Parts: sequence; structure tokens; C-alpha cells
Amino acid sequence: MQMIRILLVDDNSDDRLLVIHELQKVFSDLHIQEVGEASQLTQVLEAGNFDLVITDYQLHWSNGLEVLRAVLSRFPACPVIMFTSSGNEEIAVEGMKMGLSDYILKGRRLSRLPIVVQESLEKAKLKKQYSDAVFALRISEERYRIISELTSDLAYAYRLEADGTLIREWITEAFSRITGYTIEEVDYIDGKLSIINPDDRADVLQRQKQLLCGQTDVSEFRIITKSGEVRWLQNFAYPLWDETQGRVTRIYGAARDITEHKRSEEALRKQAQELAEANRLKDEFLANLSHELRTPLNSILGWARVLRSRTVDPATASRALETIERNARNQTQLIEDILDMSRIIQGKLRLNIYPNNLIEITAAAIESMRPAAQAKAIRLEARLNASVKMFPCDPNRLQQVIWNLLSNAVKFTPEKGLIEVQLERVDSSVIIKVSDTGIGISADFLPYVFDRFRQADSSTTKSHSGLGLGLAIVRQLVELHGGTVEVESPGIGCGATFTVKLPLLVEPKQSSYG
Repeated sequence: MQMIRILLVDDNSDDRLLVIHELQKVFSDLHIQEVGEASQLTQVLEAGNFDLVITDYQLHWSNGLEVLRAVLSRFPACPVIMFTSSGNEEIAVEGMKMGLSDYILKGRRLSRLPIVVQESLEKAKLKKQYSDAVFALRISEERYRIISELTSDLAYAYRLEADGTLIREWITEAFSRITGYTIEEVDYIDGKLSIINPDDRADVLQRQKQLLCGQTDVSEFRIITKSGEVRWLQNFAYPLWDETQGRVTRIYGAARDITEHKRSEEALRKQAQELAEANRLKDEFLANLSHELRTPLNSILGWARVLRSRTVDPATASRALETIERNARNQTQLIEDILDMSRIIQGKLRLNIYPNNLIEITAAAIESMRPAAQAKAIRLEARLNASVKMFPCDPNRLQQVIWNLLSNAVKFTPEKGLIEVQLERVDSSVIIKVSDTGIGISADFLPYVFDRFRQADSSTTKSHSGLGLGLAIVRQLVELHGGTVEVESPGIGCGATFTVKLPLLVEPKQSSYG
């Protein structure tokens, strides 16, 4: 046991001996300073080398209450025990109010003194531990609060009552900056959890329950600011467990606004998806390109072998030559599309713009596609406004635009369908519309119609020839003319309408492709 240092104040030396004798019966390691005069008390109090004070109430120079006051004025945590005479209970009560640890009736039950000393020392020890803990907690809170105020993060502290009620102790100004709510509004919105995104509230409530059980929490959730904006927070919450009460009594935490981080993550995820989709389209394009190149070549080679045999009749020979010529044209068109897209991507495509008869250009494109339309019994009708004649453009490229739109319409319009071409002037623009009664376009695919290599699905690629370059080339050529192209479709099976809008005054643009 640690040595006990006792200051014994009594002007009666015999009484002091009795006290010392009683204490030595119980405590083996004991150091006692005896004070019988006022001057001695002053010196000893200045030195302060004691753990506990025992004083008599009746002193020839003063009384025990004055000794108590003198001790506590210098050493507020020091336990003081006082001897009183019978009938002086009121004095004892007054002493207890002043901070007296305990009292003993002089001349009676002196054997109780060691027990009172032990209890007083234990109480003083517990009181000091509690005081130290409270002080440390306050220092910690203040340090945490200062640090949090110096950062942009939100920090907070809540006290948990025995009935489970959470009482806000403090919260930093960052709360207002992040949420738009004032500090005074915190309690109301906390209680209703209205600041938490509805989709995240169940998870937040579950984590609160875990916190109250003493589990530290690190979580991410969305909040709805006062202006209605959705923002992401990363929350760190630490519960303070009180062993004496056997429960969580406080919760400290900090939260960071990670909205920009989440947006960056989403952008990276979207970019990864786009790269994966681009790779898929590239692979699909290469497979389709191989098919599109082989098909006409196989037909040409097959009919060439037939002609080489020299055993064919004139009708068969004529059919063979027509087939070879048609497939050669298809092959040429395919290669031209690939070369055009390559020039566009590299920014090397140039326009040769000068005034041209737009009606003649449109009519030429229509007539070049009429045989293909007639082969499927598709009606190809044109409504060309006579007021639209001379127009500054690259005639070959603009005819290519109209031809590609018509080719696309013929390809995806079933037999006995209808394709309409309109040419008109609206204000300072020329409008070219190509409408069909074909298979239509789904709403999901509409945003991607003009993307290179894109076709609605793999079955479309297989059932209709082509590489998916035609409409991408259309968009680029129209934009090089300073115009726009749009597509509308009510849906699958309802046809589609492509609208090209060109300004009457054209400034040629350098090709660019993103």
C-alpha cells in the first residue's frame, strides 16, 4: 500500500497520541505531521506535503471550520475529517456543506477513525479521477472543436440521455455551408431525418442503432440541401462508452462533402463503359466489315468461274455480268464510305462549295435510288419546291447526303412501302426531309443513330447489309455545310423521318470528329 501522509491538527498532545495510536493499528506505512499551534499550521499548509487532514473543532487559537476553510482554499480536493463534541451536530452539518469529508464525535468510537480515513481517501481518489476525466474530456472536446473549425469538414457532438434522447452539444458552421440550413434548424431536421435522402434513411437509422450499441461507424449517404440539391456525405461517427453507466453517453463525429468525388467516380465509370462500348463496336465493325467485303467478292468470283467455263447461254452470261457489275458497285461504295470516314476522322475532308441547283442534285439522288426502290415495290415520291434552286454547296457531297438517307430508307422499308422526299425553303434555311414507312427506330436507340459503326442491334446488322457508316457520314457532311440533321420516329414499326436543315449562306468548315 502506498504511504499515507496525514496532517493532524489538535492543540491537545494526549489526544494526538490517541489518534496516532489508533491509525497505526491499521496502517503500516504512515507519515503524520502534528500541528498544535497556528504558526505550525501556516508553515505546513505552505509546504502541502499531506494527503488528508484530521482536525479537532475546538482549538485554542481557532476552530475546525477555519482550518477546513484554510485547507480547501489551497487544496480544494484534499479530504478533511473533523472531531466534534457531542451536541455539535449543527457544526458538523455546516462543515459538510463547506466540503468536509466526514466527522467523528470526539471521545466516542475512535476505532471508527481508520475506516473513515480509508473511505475519505477512496472518495477523494474517485473524485480526482472523475475530475481528471472531465477535464480531459473538455480539453479533448475543445481541441476537436478547434481543429474542426479550422477545417472545411463538418463536425458535431451529441449527448445521449438515459431515455435514448440525443441532445446536440455543438456543431460546426460547415453544416450551414454544406446543407444550406442554419444551426438553429439542426434539431428539427435531425429529429425528422428529412435532410437524408429517402433511399438512404433506412440504412442511416440502422447505423444509428449500431452507434448506440457502441459500434464506430464510417458510412456514405446522400442528403437533400435546403435548396433541393442532392449531395453526398462521408460520415465518421465515434460513440463514447461510459463504463460506470454501461452505455453510450456521447457521440462525436465528422462528415465530409464528397459530392465532387462521387461525380468524378461516376464520370470515370461512364468513361469506362463508353470505352468498353467503343471496343465492342470496333470488334463488331471488323466482323461486319469482313462479311461485307467477302459477300460481293464471293459472288463476283462465283460468276467469274461460270463465265470462264464458256458453257453458259447468253441469258445466263448477261445475268452474270449484271451481278458482277452490281457487286463491284457495292464494293466500291463500301470502300468509299470507309475512306470518307477516315478523311472525316483525320480532319482531311474538304468541301468545294459554289452555287448549285439543289432541285437537280436532289432529283439525281432520287433517280439513282429508284431502281433499288422498284426492286422492293417501294413507292418513291418527291415534293421539290420550285423556289429552291440555286444553293451554295458541294454538289457531290450533298448528293451523297441525300443518297445515303434514301439508301437507308430503302434498306429498312419493307416491300410495297412508301418513301417521301421533301425539299423546301423555311426562312433563311433549306429543309430536306426523307420519310419512310419502314421498321422505325426505338426510343432507346434514337440518340445513337448518327454514331459511326452503330446499328440498332446485331440482328439488324445480319439481316441488312452495311457497316453503319452511312448516317455518320451524313451528319458530318451536313455539319461541314453548317447545317444540322435530326431524326424522328414514333417507335418500332412506325417508320422514321430524317430532316436536314442547311443555311442559305454557307461558310465551309473543316471536318472534325469526336
